[in-house]
Amino acid sequence: MNKSFTTFSGSTNARALLFPMEKVFEAYVSKNLKKVLDDLNWDVSTQDRKYYLFDTPKKFALRPDIVINREDGSRVVLDTKWKILINKPSQNYGISQEDMYQMYAYAKKYKTPEIWLIYPCHEEMENSQDIRFECTEDEENIRVRIFFIDVANITDSLEALRKILVIRS
Repeated sequence: MNKSFTTFSGSTNARALLFPMEKVFEAYVSKNLKKVLDDLNWDVSTQDRKYYLFDTPKKFALRPDIVINREDGSRVVLDTKWKILINKPSQNYGISQEDMYQMYAYAKKYKTPEIWLIYPCHEEMENSQDIRFECTEDEENIRVRIFFIDVANITDSLEALRKILVIRS
C-alpha cells in the first residue's frame, strides 16, 4: 500500500493506524446480511467470481460484493461503496459514472434486473428514500436501487433491507 500519515508542523511525533474502510464496510455488511438472511433458503455468496466481462479470453473478472440466489431462481446483486453521497439529484447524488457502469455490467452478466448499491448512511442522506435508476433495453428492465446502512445500527438497517428483498421475491 505504501501510504502514510504525516504531520506537517510541530515537533510531536504521532502514530496512525489506517484501515481500508471500503473493505471493512464490505465485510461488515456482508457478514451481518448473511446472518439476517440465514433463516431464508437463499444462497448468499460474497465476492462472487462466476463471471468475466469478456468470455474469450476470460478477462476482467466481475466480483460483486454480495450475490443472492433466491429459491425461485431470481438473483439479486448488491455492491457496497464506502462513499458519502450528496442530496443533489441533479448531480446524481454524487454516484460515480464508473460505479453505474459496473452495476450495468453486473446486471447483464448475472442476468438480473435487481441491483443494489449499499452506502453508509449519514446526516445529509438519512431522509432519502427509494433512490433508484432504471432503464429498459431489449424489453429488459434494469433497476439500480440505493440503500443506506446505519453502521451504528446495522441490524435494524439490514432487517429493513431484508423486508424489501423478501417482498420483491
